[in-house]
Amino acid sequence: MANPQLNHRDTPWVLTASPHQENPTAAPVAAALIWGYRAYRAYAAYETAQTAIEAAETLAQIGQRKKEVQSILKDVIQGMKDEIDIKSSTFVRTGGNSTVSRGRSENVTYRQYIERKIPFRPVISTVCQWALKSPLTVPRRIRKKIPGEIIETTIDVALKQTTASLVFEVVDDLLGWQSPLKAEPNYDRKSHAAMLGNPSTRPKRISEFFPFWPRPKGSLAPDLVIVEYRQEPFVVGNVFAAVEIKFPNDWVNPE
Repeated sequence: MANPQLNHRDTPWVLTASPHQENPTAAPVAAALIWGYRAYRAYAAYETAQTAIEAAETLAQIGQRKKEVQSILKDVIQGMKDEIDIKSSTFVRTGGNSTVSRGRSENVTYRQYIERKIPFRPVISTVCQWALKSPLTVPRRIRKKIPGEIIETTIDVALKQTTASLVFEVVDDLLGWQSPLKAEPNYDRKSHAAMLGNPSTRPKRISEFFPFWPRPKGSLAPDLVIVEYRQEPFVVGNVFAAVEIKFPNDWVNPE
C-alpha cells in the first residue's frame, strides 16, 4: 500500500492517498447523503408549511366562532350583565338558572352528578350542545404503509371540549372578565394557587393565539369553574363549583 502523501497544491495539511487506493463507492455515497439532506429539508419545509396553513385555518375558525357567540348567546350575555352583583349560590337556593330537564333514562350511572343543582346549568348545557353539533375541527395527517409505498391522508378531528371552552372564554371576555363561568382556569398542582391574568378575574394564558394550550408547567385545570363572587379572582376560596364536562363517547373513570 502506498503511503499517504501531502498535497502541497491545495493546503499543506490535507492528507491524500494514491489515486488507485480511492474508495470507488465514495462518490455515490456522498451523492446519496446530499440527496437525503435535500429531501429532509424539503420535507421539513413541507411540514412547516402544512402546519402554518392548518394553524391559520384553526385561527380563522376561532375568529368566526367568536362572532357567532355574540349573536347566538346575546340574551345570555345580557342576562349575566344584569346579574353581575348576584352571588352564584343564590341561583341554587331560588332554583333559578340551576336546573335543566333531562330524559329519564339518560346517563343513569351518573344521574346523581348530572342532576345535582349548580348555577347556570341551562347555559352550560346550551353551550355543550352547540359544541357537540358544531365543533371546531383541525386536520390531522396520517401516514399509512402499503406494499411499496407510503400514503399520506388527512382526517378532521372534532374539538368539542375546546369549542365549549372557547365559547365560555368569549362570553367572559365580553363581560369584561366578570363572567361567573371560567373556562379551564389554571391552578398550581401543589399549592392550588390560582394562576391569574390581567385583570385578576381573567385566567392566565401562555399562548396569544390558542388560549388553552400549552398550559403553564406544573398546573392543572378543571373544564369549567363557577365562581361565587364574579368581581373577585377565581381563587379556590371563591370557587362555588368545579364542573367536569363529558361528551358522548368520552372516557369516564368509574372511580
